[in-house]
Amino acid sequence: MNLGQWLNSLTLSDHLILLILFLIGFYFSKATLDGLVYLYKKKQGNNPYQIKYRIKPFTILILALFYTIILYTIMSKITVSPNG
Repeated sequence: MNLGQWLNSLTLSDHLILLILFLIGFYFSKATLDGLVYLYKKKQGNNPYQIKYRIKPFTILILALFYTIILYTIMSKITVSPNG
């Protein structure tokens, strides 16, 4: 089953759960990138030549997708019944 068939076979509640997982992943990615920028600024101090980093939306989305896959894998391992 390819990705398109899998997405079409999902119910509304499955889509909502995936959306919630993506929003959680989005929050984690934003927090991660903000934390990295904060650590860089803290390490550089008052250096006038420090690079001014911007957090780009594409980076947030890619990292959110990565976090969503991790969350989905963890949730699928937790919610699978022991009988199969």
